[in-house]
Amino acid sequence: MQTAYFPGCSLKTIDRAYDVSTRVIAQDLGMTLVDVEDYSCCGAGELKGEGLKSHFLPARNLAHLINQGETEVMVSCNVCYHELSRTAYAVKQGGVHLDQIQSMLKAADEPQILEQPTVRNTLEYLVNVIGLDEIAKRVRVPLTGLRVAPYYGCLYQRPAKMLSSVQIAGEDTEHPHFMHDLMAALGATVVEHRAETTCCGGKNLLSDEKISGRLTGRILSTAKSSGADVLALMCPKCAGGLDALQFRAIGTVGESAQLPVMYYTQLIGIAFGHRPEELHVGDMESDAMGLIRQFLSEPAIR
Repeated sequence: MQTAYFPGCSLKTIDRAYDVSTRVIAQDLGMTLVDVEDYSCCGAGELKGEGLKSHFLPARNLAHLINQGETEVMVSCNVCYHELSRTAYAVKQGGVHLDQIQSMLKAADEPQILEQPTVRNTLEYLVNVIGLDEIAKRVRVPLTGLRVAPYYGCLYQRPAKMLSSVQIAGEDTEHPHFMHDLMAALGATVVEHRAETTCCGGKNLLSDEKISGRLTGRILSTAKSSGADVLALMCPKCAGGLDALQFRAIGTVGESAQLPVMYYTQLIGIAFGHRPEELHVGDMESDAMGLIRQFLSEPAIR
């Protein structure tokens, strides 16, 4: 199964663990990921640009997708998913907005968007295209006994009218459950908590350390107090505060915010029998490697 894939910029640099683990499990599932040709940043940094100018970079990426003969693309990063979906929605609306987007592309000597693109989140794609049954068949090391708290962030299912996870797949906009379902298929104990879709304060990560620490601390402490061994996330922007800068959350709310954090794709890879080193679990700053080594060395759990 060939699938167009948009890695974005952070997954090729500081968040390589997400990209690598996505590609590893995709291969296990018989998926051939084909990167969007000549892709650039999704345009998240230009979100505050004036009017339609903020659509240029997402439109450029979608135009290159269509120019290589694809109309559907799988996206792992929630920020990229949001930005590409926002522009795909504008294209679908047509009219003067589409005309202006095409004009910007033409002025920059970029391809035109000649077909309607569909942007799909990797989580939704795995659940609805590959299927939970197919994923469960490939489990070699069930995550039995591992208590996983899903964390979706705020961009995965909002705004609903623009996102395929809701419009195509019917994800619940108030209480998303695809990651819950996926973790259960791996044999994990799913821990529900009140902060599953709470904003992590990613926009404040560098500009306001106090607010960032308070927001990430609330998410981590809520998941931990609910009984979680690990927080499973799906966004590199969220990983910045919840994992790489978790010390800031601990400094703000205390030790209750100390919790291993992993990408959900890494947990799939562990369940598929891959070594944690293959999945770059060691890249995570919150001692996810220690947790997984303990889990794998405990035969009573498995």
